[in-house]
Amino acid sequence: MKKKIMIIVCLLSVLVTPLTGIAHSNDFEINATDKDYTVNILFSQYTIRGVHYQPVPDTGKPLLVLVHGATYGKWMWDVPGYSWIDRFARQEGYPILVIDRLGYGDSSRLNGDILTPRCQVHTLKQMLCQIRQSQGQRPIIWAGHSMGALFGNMIAGESSLIDGLITIGWVHGRETLVGPPPTAFLKGDYITYTDEERTASFYHVEGADPQIIAYDNQRAEAAPRGGVWSGIDPDRYVLGFIDVPVLLAAGQYDALWEDIDLTAEAALFTNAPVTIFLQPDAGHTNLLHYTHTLFLDVLENWLTTYF
Repeated sequence: MKKKIMIIVCLLSVLVTPLTGIAHSNDFEINATDKDYTVNILFSQYTIRGVHYQPVPDTGKPLLVLVHGATYGKWMWDVPGYSWIDRFARQEGYPILVIDRLGYGDSSRLNGDILTPRCQVHTLKQMLCQIRQSQGQRPIIWAGHSMGALFGNMIAGESSLIDGLITIGWVHGRETLVGPPPTAFLKGDYITYTDEERTASFYHVEGADPQIIAYDNQRAEAAPRGGVWSGIDPDRYVLGFIDVPVLLAAGQYDALWEDIDLTAEAALFTNAPVTIFLQPDAGHTNLLHYTHTLFLDVLENWLTTYF
């Protein structure tokens, strides 16, 4: 089995990445529109900003809402050679919405201690209500990476705002000690990772292009300190209420967790049909490793099966 995996990775590194830039004769035209969603926290208003990619003609396929994790932004879904916009919007005709969560990118920046998982979910639910009003009966699929997956679990377990759930790089296991030292959390309400800390946390370096790692680190953002409360697994007690199709994905060498057991993770979703995929030779940000196309193929099959 190990030999087969190594062959796949070699082929991907030599063949797949160069081919991603080749246009297909049946590619959709894409209308990209900036989107603003006004949300309330207590008595103050803030703005979640994103970009909506609409294939032309409209295929009627579900809307994919793509939500980043800590230190990332909406840019992570459109990295050259690894783009979900190219694969799912341009080639497959899925409309896509990418957003910057509060505290990131083009969205409102406020005190990072306020931006706990509960606060982020509160605002993301408001955003989804607005999306529901604009999309009518079109199914909404939430795809979240890392902390974005945590928020998706909470939303799916507490509401009927989404019709499918893709969780990437989030499991309920023992966390490791990679990342910034504890003293970094005392310096301010936003936490900055060094390039070395991000690389060690998010990459299996043997399975990723060094230029992509450098590109990633260059685009990185400071993370709101309120995110530290994700460590108490605030979604754990609502997983049993999720009843929409779920795809659980993780990288084989995700350094954030001491052990990754997706079968045990799937068992927590007692009322949902669950598909699992452990991506070989990939770290936490498995979307940006050589084997990313293996995951995208699984994801495409999952979407076709359930939607």
